Amino acid sequence: MEVVILGTSSAAPTVRRGLSSLALIREGETFLFDCGEGTQFRMLKAEIPRRKLHHIFITHLHGDHIFGLGGLLSSLNLSEREPPLHIHGPKGIKRFVDFMTTFPRPTKFGFEIHVHEIAPNTDGPIWETRDWIVYTAPLDHTIPAMGFRLQEKDLLGRFDSETADQLGVPFGPERGRLQRGESIVLSDGRTISPELVVGPPRPGKAFAYCTDTAYCGAAQRLSVGVDLLVHEATYGDAELELARDRKHSTIRQAATIARDAEAKAFVATHFSTRYEGPSLDVLAKEGREVYPSLMMAKDLMRIEL
Repeated sequence: MEVVILGTSSAAPTVRRGLSSLALIREGETFLFDCGEGTQFRMLKAEIPRRKLHHIFITHLHGDHIFGLGGLLSSLNLSEREPPLHIHGPKGIKRFVDFMTTFPRPTKFGFEIHVHEIAPNTDGPIWETRDWIVYTAPLDHTIPAMGFRLQEKDLLGRFDSETADQLGVPFGPERGRLQRGESIVLSDGRTISPELVVGPPRPGKAFAYCTDTAYCGAAQRLSVGVDLLVHEATYGDAELELARDRKHSTIRQAATIARDAEAKAFVATHFSTRYEGPSLDVLAKEGREVYPSLMMAKDLMRIEL
């Protein structure tokens, strides 16, 4: 599982920072979280495989998180995409997507676009497959906003090829059956049970994304024990009152969420345009007083879980 930070600026882009977006790549599948203006350009620059993009998760309907959707959908259509695309977000996201796909006249798309509006105050799973689950919880912002957690299900235990060789397990479907938890019978009549050659199930990875939000308990719940938390850190200590007024987090508050949730790694992002160069270093220092290994997000930063 790899995370690619595509944009780190709050409200408006800067010369060095684009608007909010993040890609998560798992087993070749791409997930997009938010889609600020310029997202598709940064996906190209980062060589994100768009053909494997099946799910987009939108935290809220402020422009710096959604204005890149129109261009991305148009480009996906021009590339003759065929698989369906699922867009998840708060109430109103369907109206926005409908507008983009019908203005100035309806566009014929070669793939299906399924828009899933998430009811206000939804707190729990919203999408599940055989391999992973996405959870959401309502955050605390000036308009309805939600955070997301992508949780892999437990992985199969590691297969001990050396022991299997010693036991005479042939190469082929028998080994696959053992790894899936089934016993097999060898040609000489011996029964081989999975626990002889397969280790215990391995816990899946977990990732949480929380922006935009004031300091809140829901963000901490989504982040408990994750391998990586990406949380907004719009302001520093000196702007605490501004953060409260605009319902954003300071970097110290974001670091507190990460620490209290026992997140294994924490990346701060969504910085106000007032921070650049040395002032970003001051911001980092404030956060590291709470979470010493904090990473400051940079556009096109790649993090492997």
